[in-house]
Amino acid sequence: MSEIGDFLKHYAFGHVATSQFLNGLKSEIQNSLDIDTNSMIESIKKEAKEIEQSNASTVVDAPSHGHLELCSSILSAYNNLLPVIGSKESTFEFISTAMIKGINNLSMRTSLTLMLAACKGNPDRLKDIFSWLMKQYGATFEWTAPHKETEQEDSYEIEIQKCYYFNFFSSHDVAFLTPILCQLDSLWFEMVDPEKHGFSFDKSRYQTQGYGAPKCVFPIVMKKNNS
Repeated sequence: MSEIGDFLKHYAFGHVATSQFLNGLKSEIQNSLDIDTNSMIESIKKEAKEIEQSNASTVVDAPSHGHLELCSSILSAYNNLLPVIGSKESTFEFISTAMIKGINNLSMRTSLTLMLAACKGNPDRLKDIFSWLMKQYGATFEWTAPHKETEQEDSYEIEIQKCYYFNFFSSHDVAFLTPILCQLDSLWFEMVDPEKHGFSFDKSRYQTQGYGAPKCVFPIVMKKNNS
């Protein structure tokens, strides 16, 4: 049973996420660049395998194997597209757009809609879901979920102290690529509607290591009725 679970974690973080990213990348290349799309994708895949092999020591469990596959593909895409696009900033934006295009599909949006609907008026359930999800990320992520309560609000935060993605890109001197993955957080928190769900995502307290913070913080807040 453990082997099946490990296979699924590797498959989800590695194969599925990487395939969706490459699909988005292929679409962006076809639409925006005057180059041979298939040749570029094959070059990216080839170098990604080389990066993966040279960073095999970062794999400590099934999820981290998947994380390595995804990060290797992003790094390879950057290395191969930079000479074509011409600047770090434009290449970053190109890959960021491709990532969102690949991941933000109907299946993802439907899953997030159902998840938030199931947590309506019950932020504790959302905390349980995200705590379960963070456990699936494996040993290369360290996190806590502190609860905070004041007279005005009841809240909790998912706080990530160690992130495989940030550490991987930092080790290759391209920490600035980390937000390509950080931006995916917005797919769910932009869908949180306080009127509909009974809680809110506090963007003013949101932060990630990819954007320069010492830790990642995802704050869920339920306002108290003090009348």
